[in-house]
Amino acid sequence: MPFKQLKILLGSTVVGLLLGALGAAAAHFFGTGIQILEQLSLDYLPFNKKFIILFCTLSLAAILITTVKNLLGIKSWHGPADTIFAAHRVDNELDVKTGISSTIVAFISAAGGASVGQYGPLVHFGATLGAFMKSLFKLKISTDIVLGGGVAAAISAGFSAPLAGILFAHEAILRHMSVKALAPIALASGTAYGINSFLWESSPLLPQTYSNISLLPMILVSLVVGPFFGLVSIVFMQSVLRFSWLSKKLDVSKGLSFGIAILGLSAIGSIFPEVMGLGTQSIIDLASENKLFLAAVGILFAKIIATSLSIGFGFYGGVFSPALLVGAAAGSAITAIVNHTGLYEFAGPELVICGMAAVAGAVVGAPLSMIIIVLELTGSYSLALTSTVGIATATVISGQLFGNSIFDKQLKQRKINISQGRLGLRLMEEEIKSIINSSALKFDSRTKASVALQTLIKEHQTEAYVVSDDNQYIGKLHLGSLFNAKNSDLVTTVIDHTAITIKSDASLQQAIEAAANFIGEAIPVVETESRNFLGTINEGDIFKLYLTLQGQTIDLEKR
Repeated sequence: MPFKQLKILLGSTVVGLLLGALGAAAAHFFGTGIQILEQLSLDYLPFNKKFIILFCTLSLAAILITTVKNLLGIKSWHGPADTIFAAHRVDNELDVKTGISSTIVAFISAAGGASVGQYGPLVHFGATLGAFMKSLFKLKISTDIVLGGGVAAAISAGFSAPLAGILFAHEAILRHMSVKALAPIALASGTAYGINSFLWESSPLLPQTYSNISLLPMILVSLVVGPFFGLVSIVFMQSVLRFSWLSKKLDVSKGLSFGIAILGLSAIGSIFPEVMGLGTQSIIDLASENKLFLAAVGILFAKIIATSLSIGFGFYGGVFSPALLVGAAAGSAITAIVNHTGLYEFAGPELVICGMAAVAGAVVGAPLSMIIIVLELTGSYSLALTSTVGIATATVISGQLFGNSIFDKQLKQRKINISQGRLGLRLMEEEIKSIINSSALKFDSRTKASVALQTLIKEHQTEAYVVSDDNQYIGKLHLGSLFNAKNSDLVTTVIDHTAITIKSDASLQQAIEAAANFIGEAIPVVETESRNFLGTINEGDIFKLYLTLQGQTIDLEKR
């Protein structure tokens, strides 16, 4: 094996092991820290003063978050959407300071009682660590490996689900399967799971006692209620995005924004305390006992509003954990309805787990990963199989009516369309400035047509451009039009004012679209604001640049 390939192999192996170890530690201490604080609250603080307690803890969290943001100069917190964007580029390394501080702030938010999740921040934290290692050790390995390894480690340790960690990294973040990246990503996921199990004796979120599942009734019910879970996921995602939009629309100070969130969350938490924080115990409770219909519906809507209020008005955290609880509550409500009809009796948590996986899979855009998570969490092949129907139909509904995931929608709001793939993003980001020919033939508006004609013939050109004294673009000249002009005519009499132009800040994608309807030698490039003539670009240079970007993208996805 050549030395270069051996070095890459060793580097990938070391990165995989380190990411697995650090991912396991981050997931353990994040979750354990929240659990300790929640237990202290239950043991030493009076339950009947829940509003006051939440008001105080949330206020303290808001002060700490503001302090962290001001001290570190963070403009906005980063999460899975930024990880996905980074994975689709070859020149975008994640900001380590923002990634780590975002994870710290997510911990502060959840510890204070805000309704946020842990998995999103941990996913981005793992990806950030991977990018940092690549930069620190000057590793000549693909960005996919370091980002995917960090993501897989976070999911593997967080759920005690190593197979789901591998699949989630490829399905939700990288969006393609890379053979060379598979081994180090799998190593990171396996290492995270192994360390988490060995050092802290971690166990799956749900007890693995689901062996006797009636396949046919469960499949039929999943098929019927799957679209409902899809609609629930849409309501959840729209609510989170709408509250964020409302916060910006109100244009209130940061302090007032936190104040709105604190009062609202304190009120919700005093009625539905189970929806505050990470909600892990609430998921376990829903899977362990059948809730009354009204209680399940109350938890469902309370969690949606609490999460939207938390994320929209100042606190920070993930949406994965909240989506799990929202889905579990939806499944519990459906269980109550089905049992009440007497058509079939669900004594176990089948629909709770199906709803949990279906809603979360639609929200984060990872239906296959959720199927594997169900399998690894419950140890039941039958339950994973029957849940597949509900997960698939929910994802189809949410995909058609909303989009692939909430992360894709967040990126789209920033004018980043991930659905175009890596090449589409590169085409939209690549500017045409590098292929502008500034030596194009041009004349001022006082030039006679006969002079322009002679110059074009002498220079062996068929096109030229007319500009004003201050170099503003006026129009285009064609050789054929000059032949028909009188000797005394100025070039302004034969100008083609309808010729296609391209703005100087146009992307390569826009240039290709313009060239698709273009007939001629070159397209004039005009300064966006001043209308100054900068030069021309031709179709040959456009397609050469396109082929270069295409080659780079193919090379990235083969690594």
